[in-house]
Amino acid sequence: MKKRIKRIFLPKWQRYVIVPLFVGIWAFTGYMEFFSSEAAGELGIVGFVFMSFIFLGVAVMMWFMTSGKLPAYTMEEEVEDDDSITR
Repeated sequence: MKKRIKRIFLPKWQRYVIVPLFVGIWAFTGYMEFFSSEAAGELGIVGFVFMSFIFLGVAVMMWFMTSGKLPAYTMEEEVEDDDSITR
């Protein structure tokens, strides 16, 4: 028995849904932080920059997962040898 490792990637349509969603959430958070009088200053500059780096990292990771460069997960399958089938 051999083990075969499969790399599983996300479908490409998620690239066009998740990444714009993250951009929209980031833009709304920036608007609420800097231009809204109700929630101004609650997050702070450091918190907004930290949140921006996390959103940017997740968006880049999602882009790589949907483009086939970074697997979303891997699977190990046990495969029978071809010699045992022909005997």
